[in-house]
Amino acid sequence: MLTAEDDRMVEAVLMGDVEAFGHIVRKYEKPIFNLMYRATGSMDEAADLTQDAFLRAYDKIHTFRPGKKFYPWLYALSINLARDHLRKKSRRPEMADLDPDNAAQMTWSDSNAAAEADRSADSERLHQILRTLSINDREAVLLRFRDGFKMKEIAARLDLSLSGAKMRVHRGLEKLQKAWGEKRHDR
Repeated sequence: MLTAEDDRMVEAVLMGDVEAFGHIVRKYEKPIFNLMYRATGSMDEAADLTQDAFLRAYDKIHTFRPGKKFYPWLYALSINLARDHLRKKSRRPEMADLDPDNAAQMTWSDSNAAAEADRSADSERLHQILRTLSINDREAVLLRFRDGFKMKEIAARLDLSLSGAKMRVHRGLEKLQKAWGEKRHDR
């Protein structure tokens, strides 16, 4: 993601070019949506939060410092929005949103149905445990182990020092392993 191109787009937005912001949205909407989906687990909430993130970015674009990388600024703004949303949501007790379109589909007639059911149960348990991690730890772990990012890339994406990124991944992984062990013993 090019800094010079982003700098030109931000400059154009600051000069009143709304279409330039449309270019920024098109460039970054997928990674921001994915972030919001990982944070909420709900397609609808992720779509709403993604829209809110870009509205907030548009309102605050004057605070962006030229010469810096735009995506980490946008990512930090978005992750803060997701944190705020999760805090508000945790104050309101409600059923977790389940998206039937994304639910694991099992074929019970298959000869491997039992193994598939175990994998599906393990996958669901892993997702439940991931949702218990703070959004900071969850993002670091997912970037490392699901997306295969190197520590330097995680540090850049999360706007952290290299040691900060390593610490987040390590802390998140420790929490995940501990919770997984506890869940295993509960079975």
